[in-house]
Amino acid sequence: MKTVESEIGAILAGTISVITQRSIFNRLGPLAAMPVSQLSSNDRTTVMTELESSVRLFARRNSGELIASCARALGAAATAAGAAGAAAAPSAKRLPIEQEKDIATARLEAWSEAVRIGLSKFTSVKVATAVSELARNIVFYAGKGAIELRAVRDDRGGAGLQIVAVDQGPGIDPKKLQEIWGGTYKSQRGMGKGLVAVKKLVDEFSLDTAAGLGTTVTCVFRGER
Repeated sequence: MKTVESEIGAILAGTISVITQRSIFNRLGPLAAMPVSQLSSNDRTTVMTELESSVRLFARRNSGELIASCARALGAAATAAGAAGAAAAPSAKRLPIEQEKDIATARLEAWSEAVRIGLSKFTSVKVATAVSELARNIVFYAGKGAIELRAVRDDRGGAGLQIVAVDQGPGIDPKKLQEIWGGTYKSQRGMGKGLVAVKKLVDEFSLDTAAGLGTTVTCVFRGER
């Protein structure tokens, strides 16, 4: 059975790493496992939108040829994806954070998303580091939560990535939070250092927390102008 993943994987083999391919197929979700013959027109548009942006980033030398090959394999028109991409693609990617293994997954997904939307390699590494710290805090201090990744644009049309880390944990006591920002708070797992590090890495940062209501950290990385 020819699925989206088997057909596209064969085309991208040797050109884009297996890890990067896995990230692409993870973003496609159920569509990756769907038989090519069963794809609707909207499905093909969604798949090609993801493939065009990812292939142009990770295989720039022969990206046009690869995109055309992918379109032929899917029976889609590569040019159709550009017009409908914004409407077809999901507006945000949500990553459940419940176990330690989710920290590594979130780090990889964040790095991949940052590269995909056009942030520099240096900024993409900072994105991955920030998400890793935020996911680590969720696992160790709240038990479970989620991180959302959302591509954004500034008033000049520049690319950016918004990260929202949400948990329903105990929240952070105001006195403790003051000590964290003052650099005097110490914990065995280093929560204070993690939040301070994230705040220094990002272009925009906000934190909303209350006892018994959990914590929400929102930050934005902007691309180079």
